[in-house]
Amino acid sequence: MAEMSIDTSSGTTSSDFLEKLKKALARDGDFPASARVVSELREVISKPESTTNQVAEIILREPSLGTRVLHLVNSSFYRRAKPIMTVSQAVIQIGMRPLAELCSGLILLQKFIPVARKGGPFAQCLKKTITTSILTSSISAELDKHSRAKAAKSGTASALKDETGYLAGTFAEMGTLLLAYYFPKLYESAERRAETKQLSMAQSIQELVGLSPIEISIQVLEELQLPEEYKKVLSGAAEKSLADVKKSESSEEDPMDRMIDALYAGSTLSQAINEKSSSGTLEDAIAEINSKISLESVLLSDVLGKLVDSYRDYCSSLELQLPGLPEELQHYKAKIAAAQAAGQGAGKGGEEELLNEEEQFLDFVEEIRIAVENREPTASVITTVMETFAWSLGFDRVFLMLFGPGKQKLNGRMLLGHIPGFDPKTFTREVKGEGTRFAPEVIALTESRPVYRGDPIFPDGWPFAAIPVGFDKRSVGIIYADRSSATGGQELSSREEAAIGVLAELLDRSISLNR
Repeated sequence: MAEMSIDTSSGTTSSDFLEKLKKALARDGDFPASARVVSELREVISKPESTTNQVAEIILREPSLGTRVLHLVNSSFYRRAKPIMTVSQAVIQIGMRPLAELCSGLILLQKFIPVARKGGPFAQCLKKTITTSILTSSISAELDKHSRAKAAKSGTASALKDETGYLAGTFAEMGTLLLAYYFPKLYESAERRAETKQLSMAQSIQELVGLSPIEISIQVLEELQLPEEYKKVLSGAAEKSLADVKKSESSEEDPMDRMIDALYAGSTLSQAINEKSSSGTLEDAIAEINSKISLESVLLSDVLGKLVDSYRDYCSSLELQLPGLPEELQHYKAKIAAAQAAGQGAGKGGEEELLNEEEQFLDFVEEIRIAVENREPTASVITTVMETFAWSLGFDRVFLMLFGPGKQKLNGRMLLGHIPGFDPKTFTREVKGEGTRFAPEVIALTESRPVYRGDPIFPDGWPFAAIPVGFDKRSVGIIYADRSSATGGQELSSREEAAIGVLAELLDRSISLNR
């Protein structure tokens, strides 16, 4: 990829920049082709007579897209009880429009994967794009649920995600992403300028090229003839960021306004998470958002608490190792997880018991975090994590399995709890082969994430959770926890799953620091 030259020292005008960007797009060919696929998907789903097979056929035409889609729809983001095995099945179960929107985002980002794998500023830029997309999608879905609940149109929240948030977030960052892709030296100049002058990247880019990133994105949407509605969303979110905009109440009435609010909030949070040159903190960003739109801070904290897992799943679907998210997000994740896990006992002991259980979980997490940062032996951290499963999260049996030589088998090592006639040290489990297709411990290892669905190890144990002890090649084994049929029976809540995700990440950090 040859970079087109832009001399920022000679007063480049916005029209000069746009002309060079349009030439780069026209000369490239790949990205406009991807945009045409997005338009084709949009056209198909807009017709009432379209079939699921038509959507599936478009997805399967794109190399590797089907695999990436299946990875995402089977991730923790959707919490499927049973795996979705085909794209056609995904279209039916997830929904034609949500899946088409999700695929559109993936199609547009596939272009940038090879360059992002080299690391550097462009990888950071793609990280921000993905973060904005995930946050906008999550907030959009929460706003939609809140609106429908308040209007009494539905007694329960929809199980489907509103993937239009993904695409709006991707389009909002597209101007910056294309600038970094086609003009990397200009993007690096903007980074240096932002750091030196304590500006946001948006301010720095506007000073250099005379256009804000949103304005560049809108020009790209026009050039590639992408859906007109997103130009309105991007313009609305840009206006929302102005200091004199008053708090919005319209997000509960108009889907377009809800999307504008979601994009504004997602972009604001993403900037605070990804840009260290800007002086604002994450708490400042939350306060700013709450001053302009009707979004409870608890909702924002919940969205932030889920971001780490969603970001990991999205990067995994793209087969990318991008820079990690800041550790401060673990605070939100642990706090929400504690409150959520404690919520399961609300009817038993009232508010006081809830607070005690939350405090107990946070105490365990803090103990583990300190041990990890002090680089205490991972074996000690594993033991504390197992105790947290048993004594704080209420699992009856907690089983540790470690890899044998060559990582071909998992061998039982230790059990908290009691299973009549079971000797944990004689237990072995193959990690490859057809028989492991729905084995949660194997899925947890191969996908580097907590798993709550599949075939249980012990027939009387449900619900269950399997978490890897270390992600990717660092993994040394699995912790598997369940509740016996005598005490279990209810599916793990999203709150409990969030708590378990915190423990998995602490284990991975312990192994990373002790390598």
